[in-house]
Amino acid sequence: MTRTHKAVNHQLMHKLNRSLILSSLRKCPAQTRAELAERTGMTRSTVSNLVDELIDKNFIHEVGYSPSRGGRRGKQLELNPSGGCAIALKIGTSAIHCILTNFVGDPLWEKCFTLENSPVEPTLEKAEALIHKALEYNNSQLKLLGIGVGVTGIVGHDGTVQQSVHLGWDNVTFRERWEEKYSVPVSIGNEVSFAALGENYYGSALNDTHFVYIEVGYGVGAGIVIDGKLFRGVNGYAGEVGFMMMNCNAITPWEGSVNIPAVLNHIQRRLQNGASSSLDSSSQLNFQAVTEALNNGDQMVVDTMISTSQHLGVGIASMVNILDVPLIILGGELGKLFEPYLPIIREQINHYAIRASRNALEVRISTLQPDACLMGAIAQVLDDILQEPSWQANL
Repeated sequence: MTRTHKAVNHQLMHKLNRSLILSSLRKCPAQTRAELAERTGMTRSTVSNLVDELIDKNFIHEVGYSPSRGGRRGKQLELNPSGGCAIALKIGTSAIHCILTNFVGDPLWEKCFTLENSPVEPTLEKAEALIHKALEYNNSQLKLLGIGVGVTGIVGHDGTVQQSVHLGWDNVTFRERWEEKYSVPVSIGNEVSFAALGENYYGSALNDTHFVYIEVGYGVGAGIVIDGKLFRGVNGYAGEVGFMMMNCNAITPWEGSVNIPAVLNHIQRRLQNGASSSLDSSSQLNFQAVTEALNNGDQMVVDTMISTSQHLGVGIASMVNILDVPLIILGGELGKLFEPYLPIIREQINHYAIRASRNALEVRISTLQPDACLMGAIAQVLDDILQEPSWQANL
């Protein structure tokens, strides 16, 4: 009985050590065996044996020699792009977006299906059609390691979409169905939480261990990263900041002041009250038309963005007071438009945030392509492999 227990522990330690090497190479590419030993705390012989094993399995490869320091130059190692592939999907309010990447997250293929409405089964069938196209493109060239899916709405730890107001979903689960269908692990999470992962792995927060990603679109949500790890909360619902109440008398949630519908409603009211604008109150107002008017310098739309920026800054100040993070990243369809209005957002933060927190705070706009959520879903797939190697990855 004791022997079996020791054997199991040895096997687990072997897997964890391999994961440690892969994780180290993801964060710091082009390391030698000696540098890996120094960073991971493993002996050089252990590192050398594991590296040989991972090279044999095609997960890492040698990329040349390190600069000379007077002695023998070591061979540098990196993750091997051809070590496998991953598929990511973003199921949003108006579209399903899908990408295929290699082992280091380089996009190889992408496609988008629009959604006019989102009943569960037809939507999942469209998603499966996209997965099929991605697999068809890959043509078994790279081994599929996993599938990541970001969904707008509240997603539990088990991948169940507990509630999605924008999709009209309640208690929807499809993880087991897809794992059986595609024979790989499937990770399902909230789209904004995945976007935070994407920023931490591939975006503007590569070297940040504490930050909040705020997505401003048709709703408002946040992905919270503390000590380099995504904070999900007890039930997996952490980050639903759009529900923060900003005015007790009016019972107004934060997202009711700063999302796309709020902007459209505000502009519609201004037009009906006779405000001067290039937009026409008689035609159907949509976000694309508003964006074009904003880019053309429409003063009424600019004024609306200024007002929205003030509301956004107040909410960010509240979050900074609670979480004490040094970085906020703004993303989403509306969130990416706030670059010119950062001074206004900063003014509200300076007014309402605790001095010690606001002085160290930086606010950035997301520039991650093709999409922060998609790259975060890829990151989750690879993270599951790097931290907890599974049989599907043949580790």
